[in-house]
Amino acid sequence: SLCPFRLGNALGNRLEESDLMSIEVKIADLGSACWTYKPFSKEIQTQPYRALEVLLGLDYSTPADIWSTGCLAFEMATGEHLFDPKPGKYFSRDDDHVALIIELLGRIPPQIAYSWNKSTTFFSRPGALLRISRLSPRSLHTILSDRHRWTRHEASPFTSFLLAALHYAPQRRATAAQCLHHAWLSAP
Repeated sequence: SLCPFRLGNALGNRLEESDLMSIEVKIADLGSACWTYKPFSKEIQTQPYRALEVLLGLDYSTPADIWSTGCLAFEMATGEHLFDPKPGKYFSRDDDHVALIIELLGRIPPQIAYSWNKSTTFFSRPGALLRISRLSPRSLHTILSDRHRWTRHEASPFTSFLLAALHYAPQRRATAAQCLHHAWLSAP
């Protein structure tokens, strides 16, 4: 019952709590679901929710699902994708996706950026994208306050929740249990 209340607040109180309580959720399309100990594909997840480690061809595990959950929470709260990559004339959709992630979360630490087998596909040198040179850094706070008119009081706990779910290092990303106990979900 806390989740619908928090979602109602995130939606700017446009929906009453009773409206949110009547929403029916169905889990569908588990086509790329796999055992945690036996992944069957290098490419999983719908593109806008794809975790950095999956995008870059690294091994993945349950932290990739937490990344997707963060992206989905943003979409549910704002009505738009957190990352909506598009191909360009000289770059791929994956190139744009990596650029969007860097714009939002900052430079990928070199120990992460160069730990994958596709690093030269995306980077010319540490921190420099190969095919996209102009980035427009933005913060979650700015997006929520400027584009969605959230107050600082509304944006701060949600931003904290999202940043914990979107940590570059999967082993440092919030776990499902940590997400459930986050102040954004448990505050009255």
